[in-house]
Amino acid sequence: MRQADGGDELSGLVSRAQAGDAAAVSDVIRQVRGRIFRYAMARIGTREEAEDVTQETCVALTEALPRFDGDSGRFTSFVFGIASHKVLMSQRARGRRPEVAVADIPDVGSTVPGPLEQAERDDALRGLLAHLDGLPDRHRDVLLLRVVAELSAEEVGEALGTTAANVRVIQHRALASLRAGLGGAPGTDSTAKGA
Repeated sequence: MRQADGGDELSGLVSRAQAGDAAAVSDVIRQVRGRIFRYAMARIGTREEAEDVTQETCVALTEALPRFDGDSGRFTSFVFGIASHKVLMSQRARGRRPEVAVADIPDVGSTVPGPLEQAERDDALRGLLAHLDGLPDRHRDVLLLRVVAELSAEEVGEALGTTAANVRVIQHRALASLRAGLGGAPGTDSTAKGA
C-alpha cells in the first residue's frame, strides 16, 4: 500500500511478520487480500477462480515473506508480482483468455438500480470489458494494477519489471485505445476536436 494508505503501519507489520509474529502475518494478509481479490476478479472474471487465485497468492505471500527485503512501497509491488504470476498460471491452466461474466461483478454502492438502469449498466460494462479484453496483455495488466489494485506507477513498474515512466506511457496508450474503442471519453463530444 502507498504511504498515504498506512505505509508505515504496513512496514511495521511486515517486519513483525518476518520475525515470526503470526498475528502480524494475519494482519498483513488482511490488509492486502481485498486488493488482490479485486485484481484477480478483474483479470479472471469468475468469483470462484478469483477467490482461488487470491488464496493461492496469500499462501505464496506467507511463504515468501521471510525472503522479502524492502520497504512498504516495494512490498506492494512484491505482492502484486506474486498475484500477477498466480493469475497467469490460472489462465494457463484454463487454456483460454479470461472471460468476465457481468453477473459475477460485485455491486458497488448501497442503492439497487431499477431494471432499465441495471440493463444499461450491464451493457456498458460488457462493452468496456470487451474492449479491455481486446487490449494487449501488458496494457490490460497496467490498467488493472493501476486502477483496480490502486498501485502507483512505481509499484506497477516493479511488479511488471519495467520503469514507472514506461508504466505511465503504457497506461496512456491503453486508456487512449479504450477511449477510441468506446467512441470517446464519457461526457465529451468526440466530433468537436477542433472547436
